[in-house]
Amino acid sequence: MNAAIRLPAEQVYAAELQALARGDDRQKPAGWSLSPKAVLTYLMGGKADDGTVISPKYVGRRQLMETAVATLATDRALLLLGVPGTAKSWVSEHLAGAIMGNSKLIVQCTAGTDENQIRYGWNYAQLLAKGPSQEALVPTPLYRAMQEGKLCRLEELTR
Repeated sequence: MNAAIRLPAEQVYAAELQALARGDDRQKPAGWSLSPKAVLTYLMGGKADDGTVISPKYVGRRQLMETAVATLATDRALLLLGVPGTAKSWVSEHLAGAIMGNSKLIVQCTAGTDENQIRYGWNYAQLLAKGPSQEALVPTPLYRAMQEGKLCRLEELTR
């Protein structure tokens, strides 16, 4: 049984994302499913070109979302920092879902998370048998995101 507690944003709001994509003839950064303007409409709400109503996913200062989308359109990373309960995870999920169509590349950090655990892991049986090799490497979500040119979300990075 493959039951999810909650479907990812890109599945819950698939109809809205498809409506935005159908009418989106604006320039898109490499690897993006939607243009920055369409991503902003998805986050803040509005209407798609075909009249489909896009529900707001973020209720707050538009400038914050404009800055977040513009940052991700460059070669920079985006760090959402704030007190608990301010929608950081929610926004990051919706950004990844709208931009890449996949919000499921996540590293859940803890107080003991080491930098090496974020980058990659090892299958120790293979490591002992074959040494440091591709077969012994266990790609993390960050590693896979880098291979595929996708976004990876690191949750609770500062914990």
